[in-house]
Amino acid sequence: MRVTHPDKLLWPADGITKLDLAQFYAQVAPVMLPYVKSRPITLRPFPDGVEQPGFYLKNVPRGAPPWVKTFADVAESTGETVRHVVVRDARTLVWVAQFNGVEVHPWLSRVDRPDSPDWAVVDLDPAGDPDGAGWQRLVAATQLVRQELDRAGLRAFPKLSGQTGLHLLVPLARVHAFDDVRAFFAQLAQAVGRALPEVVTTDYGTHQRHGRILIDYAQNARGKTTVAPYSVRPGPHAPVSAPVTWDELENPDLRPNTWTLRTLPARLEQVGDLLAPALALRQRLPRQAAAA
Repeated sequence: MRVTHPDKLLWPADGITKLDLAQFYAQVAPVMLPYVKSRPITLRPFPDGVEQPGFYLKNVPRGAPPWVKTFADVAESTGETVRHVVVRDARTLVWVAQFNGVEVHPWLSRVDRPDSPDWAVVDLDPAGDPDGAGWQRLVAATQLVRQELDRAGLRAFPKLSGQTGLHLLVPLARVHAFDDVRAFFAQLAQAVGRALPEVVTTDYGTHQRHGRILIDYAQNARGKTTVAPYSVRPGPHAPVSAPVTWDELENPDLRPNTWTLRTLPARLEQVGDLLAPALALRQRLPRQAAAA
């Protein structure tokens, strides 16, 4: 696929061009596609580079190639029909870069069964940059969420957000409604909040966080998105949202933006796709939670 204006600087301070972004998505497509294929996505283009404001785009943009697959859905908030881009193959990912789309945000469900999620996500979002003791508090909160999931018989996979937080991805069998998934993770977040009230909160008001880490479960809803594994983020050096192991989280030098567009390929050669075991899991929520 031809990339127009390949020398356009998307990260001027780092000398990273649109072609660099396109080549990165082409290179990581084999490991990224299992987590984005056949899902509606929200784009986040930065037409003037990441040092200028970008925007979120749900509707397929004008001028998109005719081969770009779309999924029509009625937005609850407006009642309007939205034609979401659907990732079909590596070419779609390269086209995202061609459109200056730095980030890829997929749904937690696929187009064939949009009301049945096969992923759940817990987003642990610190109030500020997690540095020093802040990183340790973020990891402690993440480990406590893991313990609650273990009690429920659910395996979770950690992922660096590429910005300031951590994500826990929980693979699910496609048998639950979004409302049940969201209710379960709301209860889990509240339990963690009671156990560690000085560190975490479930209050979405930033002025009420008082430096605590937000456990965000609200993304577990139809049409909500979360940044994809291996998606680039618009921060300095083009950080990537990268899976990690639980042992790696104990490394005091690790940060949510540790790996970048330039360093992630070598990381993949070393460790492979750490999320691959999740693809075979078909986990169910506890019965009492599913019935709630």
